[in-house]
Amino acid sequence: MGISLVPKAVELDVEGKVKTERKPKTTNADLPFPRPSYHTDLKFWQTYFLPELWDYAATSEEPFSLGAAPGFRDFVQNLWEKHYGAYTITDAVYSQAAQAVRNWRSKIGKTALAAVNHVLKELPTLEERAKRVADELKDTVFLVFQTGAYRSELVLRVFAAHLQAVHKNDAFYGHPVGAMALTCAAVERALNMYKSGTCSTDGVPRRGKRSALSFVVVPWGARAKAYLPGIRKLTTQKWSKIMSMSYPFMDSAALITIDDTDGEESSEDSRACIQVSDDSDEEEVTRSYRTINHFYTFG
Repeated sequence: MGISLVPKAVELDVEGKVKTERKPKTTNADLPFPRPSYHTDLKFWQTYFLPELWDYAATSEEPFSLGAAPGFRDFVQNLWEKHYGAYTITDAVYSQAAQAVRNWRSKIGKTALAAVNHVLKELPTLEERAKRVADELKDTVFLVFQTGAYRSELVLRVFAAHLQAVHKNDAFYGHPVGAMALTCAAVERALNMYKSGTCSTDGVPRRGKRSALSFVVVPWGARAKAYLPGIRKLTTQKWSKIMSMSYPFMDSAALITIDDTDGEESSEDSRACIQVSDDSDEEEVTRSYRTINHFYTFG
C-alpha cells in the first residue's frame, strides 16, 4: 500500500498567513450552575470561591504562570468539589478561574498606577515629581519605610488591593509571597511610567506586540521573581505588621475595578538584596486579623 498525501484546505488572512481557530471566550454565563439557582450560585462564586482562589494564587512564587501550572487545575477541581460538589465541573470553570487570576493581577497593576499618581499629585511641578520618581527607583528605595522593608506607602497601598480581594476568605494557604512580588513589580512598573512626572509608557520595557501598558509576564514576570529572595525572609510577625499597615488602604483599593490582562534576568540586583531585620525590633502587635484558619495580627 502506498501513502498518499492529500492537501488540506486552509484559510488565509489578509496578510497571507494561515488563520488559526481560537477557543471561544467563556463568561460567567457558561459556568455550570442550574438556572433556578444561577444568581445565588454566581454570587457565592464571586464572594467566596474566587477570594479563596486568589488567596491560593497569592502564595505562588510564579503568579504570572499559575494558570498554566499543572497543579492549578487540580486545585480548581478540589475547590469546586468543596463548594459545588453537587454540580459537574466543566472546562468553563477552569477557564473562568484562570481569567479570575488574570483579573487579580490586573487589579494589582492598576492599583500601583493609582498609588503612584496619588503620591505624586501632592508635588506642584513635573520636575519635582520626576525627581521623586528617580529617588524612589534608585536602589529600590520605594520598598522601604523607616520601620522596615515592604512598608513604604506605595507598597502598602498596592498590597492592600490583594487584601481587599481576599478579605472574605476563610482558608489559609500560606504567606502571600507571590502577591507581594506582584506588588513590588507593579510599583516598579508604575514608577517607570511616571519617570517624566506624568504617566507615559516611554520608560517601560516592552517586547513584541504587547502594549507597555499591560501588566503581563514579559517583562514583569521576571521582575516579580527578582524580588522573591527578600520576600522569602519575612517572618509571620513581619507579615502581620505589613498587613496591619496595609489595612487602612483597603477602602481605596476597593474603588479600583478589575478587568482582563493578559525574560530571564541575570545577576543579583537590589530587588533581591532588601535587608530584612530580625523580629526583635517589632513593637507588640495587638489587633487580630483572621485569614481563614490562621491569625495574622495587626499592630
